[in-house]
Amino acid sequence: MLPHFSVWHTIRGKIALGTSLFLAMLLLLGGIACYDLERIDRATRLIDMVDDLRSDVLEMRRYEKNLQLFSGRKGDLAALRSFVDLARDRATSVGQDYNAAMGRRVGDGAHHNLDLLLEGIGVYEALLKAVPTDGAALTDQGQRLSELADSAVRRMRQGIFTAVGDLRTQLLGAIAALLACGVAFAWHIGRHIMRALGAIENAARSVGAGQPLPPPPPQLEEEARHVLQTLDGMAVELEKRHALLLQEKKLASLGVLTSGVAHQLNNPLNNISVGCQLLGEDVNDARQGLRPMPSADDVTAQLNEIQAEVVRARDIVRGLLDFARDRPFTVAQHDLAGVVRRAVALVRHDMGAAVRIVEDVPAGLQLPMDAQRIQEVLINLLLNASQAMNGSGEVHISARVDEPAGMAELRVRDTGKGIAPEHLGRVFDPFFSLKPVGEGTGLGLSIAFGIVGKHKGTLEAQSEPGLGACFTLRLPLAARRDANVSGAES
Repeated sequence: MLPHFSVWHTIRGKIALGTSLFLAMLLLLGGIACYDLERIDRATRLIDMVDDLRSDVLEMRRYEKNLQLFSGRKGDLAALRSFVDLARDRATSVGQDYNAAMGRRVGDGAHHNLDLLLEGIGVYEALLKAVPTDGAALTDQGQRLSELADSAVRRMRQGIFTAVGDLRTQLLGAIAALLACGVAFAWHIGRHIMRALGAIENAARSVGAGQPLPPPPPQLEEEARHVLQTLDGMAVELEKRHALLLQEKKLASLGVLTSGVAHQLNNPLNNISVGCQLLGEDVNDARQGLRPMPSADDVTAQLNEIQAEVVRARDIVRGLLDFARDRPFTVAQHDLAGVVRRAVALVRHDMGAAVRIVEDVPAGLQLPMDAQRIQEVLINLLLNASQAMNGSGEVHISARVDEPAGMAELRVRDTGKGIAPEHLGRVFDPFFSLKPVGEGTGLGLSIAFGIVGKHKGTLEAQSEPGLGACFTLRLPLAARRDANVSGAES
């Protein structure tokens, strides 16, 4: 049983936690952005208010000049006092909004100028109430108010622009922090996922190779451990099923082999028995005077038939011994073209002059092989091709290299009658033969198939009726470390 893991030791737990933190940071960033945007909006409105404050001071100066130039116009004094009140109220409002928007304390440069401006407006208002008004003092105080208003506007603008820049930097910093956290989270989760996938991949590879599962890495997530546990159970189940399938295959093969042996040996043994009985009956009938004694030629002919059947039975037994014998392989580097040439030379006379053999095998193709055993395979394929063509046609032998697969491919193609689709899958079965009875044991292709298998290669057959057959032999370019070079050709 697997140990219990908390939710934080699972990939889904990490994703849920990381997602929650990311959403929380996203909400925080949204709050910061809204706060900063609201402050920037306030700063924008504050700039307008500061400009209006300076305009109020300028209007005060204008009515102040009109009052001094046109002393009899009482409307100018009332207008001047209204703008004084407006400037005082606006300066007070600007100071409050400045605190709210910029978070500045009273006493910084801009506020100091506002305080001086408010104080100056009070002095200016007092001069207006004096009767008669001191024009020179009022002008001096008005000039001072203009300077204070300009200074306040300048400093406030500078402070507002600085604050807006700080807010922008703060917002960009929050976005950068959020992105950095997202990247770190993605890297962290990706690392755990890749570790889990790597463990699963190694386990799957071990299952495919029939090897026990490697121990899981420490701190492996719960989901990956569950997958590994499932793979382990699957491997055990596959091993059981493979054992059952292998047993069934062995029994089926034994049945086929027994049936084939019985069928193959039954015919020559029956013929031998019949021949002996007939010869014995002729001799007995001759002794009883029922018929003349068989001539020497007749006896010789009957004995030759019996001998032929004995040789046939011997060949069947010899083929069975070759099929089952455990003979060591002698694997070394050999030139494939040379092996093909020797095989062709050995069977050239038996194939007949009407059979044309075309060799297209590149020279210098060195392969690790038992040259004599591969030569046996080629001889069997060439003789079968000749028999399929009834001693007349063309056999084309070609070879190529499949570099990605690390294999050499040798094809033996004939122009014979081909193999029917229903028989194509059985051509490598023991005792299966398309030849007439008495012309083959049905073991040649089975033996060839076993020889190629011991070289860690493959032997396949392709055919279309009427278009000939093609046997493809694939051999490794380099010796396999797991190659069994001492087994039998099974």
